[in-house]
Amino acid sequence: MTTPPPGPTGCSACWEIAGEISVPGGVIHDDGLWFVSHHTGAYTDPGELIVKTRRHCESLGELTDREAQALGPLLHATVVVLERVVTAERIYAVSFNERVRHVHFLLLPRTAAMPRGHVVSDIYRRSRALLRKLGLTTNPAAEERAAVAARIRQELGRGPG
Repeated sequence: MTTPPPGPTGCSACWEIAGEISVPGGVIHDDGLWFVSHHTGAYTDPGELIVKTRRHCESLGELTDREAQALGPLLHATVVVLERVVTAERIYAVSFNERVRHVHFLLLPRTAAMPRGHVVSDIYRRSRALLRKLGLTTNPAAEERAAVAARIRQELGRGPG
């Protein structure tokens, strides 16, 4: 890449939006305001998504009126589709914006096979990632994540219902 994307040069969200970081299954949704893709982590499960602002901003307070108005409907539509595609009992929607200082929401499906409760589920996810990293349990292939991303993209394109 000859010029860095807008935003801080260390912002992985900006690099992803600029196409410098590839994501399993490619872009799921891009309306010019919000960008949805699969989580790029090596040890994530199919259906773990990130919804991020297309432009670099670091606080919900920095959203434009258009970005703010588009956020709720996009989160709703994405969660509806994600529940259907992944057969999740819950979708955890979280936004910390500490490590990656770019407004983003993680959408983390909790299936029936996972423990209930966001704290327990987080410990479970972190432990599972460590076991996968150590090769003690299988890791979903990038192709599996890409296939789910493609199904979510197709469903989102159909609209609600």
